Amino acid sequence: MCFAKFVNADAVGEVGDAIKEKNMAIEIPGLDAGSGLGLCDGNEKIYLNSLRLFVSSTPESLEKMQSVSQETLEKYSVTAHSVKSMSEYAGAEEVRKTAKELEALAKAGDLAAVLAKNDAFIKYARGIVEGVRTWLAQNHPDDA
Repeated sequence: MCFAKFVNADAVGEVGDAIKEKNMAIEIPGLDAGSGLGLCDGNEKIYLNSLRLFVSSTPESLEKMQSVSQETLEKYSVTAHSVKSMSEYAGAEEVRKTAKELEALAKAGDLAAVLAKNDAFIKYARGIVEGVRTWLAQNHPDDA
């Protein structure tokens, strides 16, 4: 399934053409741009928009994940699912895998296991988000 139906590629402008003209590589530590591009049918405009969505949406989700309790595990699993999906389309495979694991642990009601992994996950994911934000600011300052 292509992410294209969820984003407005036209709103991105001619970013994909600019990348091709500049022969700019999408190199962001912690991301597999090839994987993200593949999920976007190789469309750089859509992929760059998915990176923007990742940067704008993920921090709020990570903030929600910070305060987890037995009573909030169900909401936590929904938020982890959201992070998992956004990470997949960004190409952030380690974030995706860990969010998937945390989602499953939360659905199983295993608060202790969630708590054991949660802080390190949030710290790592925030670092990836900042890396993407920095890359966008350096390579696409008009729309970062």
